[in-house]
Amino acid sequence: MVLRECAPCFDCGHELVEIDHFKNNEHEYYLVKVFGLEIQLCDFCDSDFGSYNPDYFGLKHGSVENHMSASYSDKIHKPEIETDYVCEKCSHRLKFLVFLKQSRNINGKNL
Repeated sequence: MVLRECAPCFDCGHELVEIDHFKNNEHEYYLVKVFGLEIQLCDFCDSDFGSYNPDYFGLKHGSVENHMSASYSDKIHKPEIETDYVCEKCSHRLKFLVFLKQSRNINGKNL
C-alpha cells in the first residue's frame, strides 16, 4: 500500500488523471448508499456503478434484484483532495477496499 493524494471518489479517485479532473471541476461528487453502506463517488462512477458484476460485491449468482442501484445520493458541496492508501497490486483505494469487504460481508459471500 502506498500513501498518496486522491480525488474524492472512492472508486476512481486514486487515478492520477482524476486529480486533474478534480482541479478542473470536471466532476460532481456524491455520498451514495449501496447495500446499506455509504460510498463517496464522482458523477461518472455513480452512474457507472451498476456495470460492476454483482458477484464482485458478494451477491449470489443469478440474483434478480437490482442491488446495485443506490437508495440515495447526496451531493457533496465542498469536496476535497484527501490522502489515502492505494494498493499497488489491485489499484484500489483503501476506502474502496473497506467498502468492498463490508459489502461482501453484508451480501453473505466472504471472498
